[in-house]
Amino acid sequence: MNRERFFFVTGLCLVFILCACQKKSQDRLPLSEPAESVILSFDVYNHTKGFMTKFEKPVENGDRVTINISELGVEGVDRNRIVIREDRFGAFVASSQTGSVNFKIPFAKKNYTIYLMNASHGADYRKVDTWINTNEGVLEYAPPLLWYREDRNDYQGPDDVVQDAIDQLNEALDYSWAKYGSFRRIDQRRNGSFGVGYGYCRNQFGWHSPYWAGVNPDHCQAYKTKLETLLEEIFELITRLNDIGGKDTAGLITDSGTGELNGVGKDLLAYVFVKDEKI
Repeated sequence: MNRERFFFVTGLCLVFILCACQKKSQDRLPLSEPAESVILSFDVYNHTKGFMTKFEKPVENGDRVTINISELGVEGVDRNRIVIREDRFGAFVASSQTGSVNFKIPFAKKNYTIYLMNASHGADYRKVDTWINTNEGVLEYAPPLLWYREDRNDYQGPDDVVQDAIDQLNEALDYSWAKYGSFRRIDQRRNGSFGVGYGYCRNQFGWHSPYWAGVNPDHCQAYKTKLETLLEEIFELITRLNDIGGKDTAGLITDSGTGELNGVGKDLLAYVFVKDEKI
């Protein structure tokens, strides 16, 4: 064999050996990193009654997880509606009206709260959810909701009933485990705010737009009538809803004897806040 042919054959052999070694090395490598298992921890709350139980679920990082209300072992809640938020009342994660919620878990261990809707007052949450696809049944403004006193059309009335309505709405959102939202009074209108007071109201008991809610004192002379009408109009303004009680919203969310916000009204109001993605 001449010298040139010797070096050529030797070179080919070296290339063959190197390729074979590289392939063998690659064959020994794992195809992918094994998924890391984590345990998601959930505190389960009745949204207006409080803590119910703890729930844990083992999952793979980056995977999706499904939680069914039926597996939580709780009673006294709506069997279809579930909301998941980070920590106690942190970032919105997911919600469902079917009794089962599915969401993608993060690449880190996190704590969550499951909110289930109170059933003890007989609230029909479909009164809110029916409107979702038309961009109603959601918050008009993100909390805190800024409001100011404003009378229109040369009408006037007492300030105490206005403040009473606001105080009742605030109370319906403030719990020891979480504050879902609040109404904060300001001196004058600015972005993200609305007025509350007395006006002509299109010659009706009450009226609202996205920027004002009020009552007509000619039609609403008794304190009770003023209060229930204000509660109705403010509720409708901030939730983008209208007449969810049939003839009017007041008949559903207020007490017929006192005009005050009732249990159904508190449950429905808190529900809108708990599930809203703007919070």
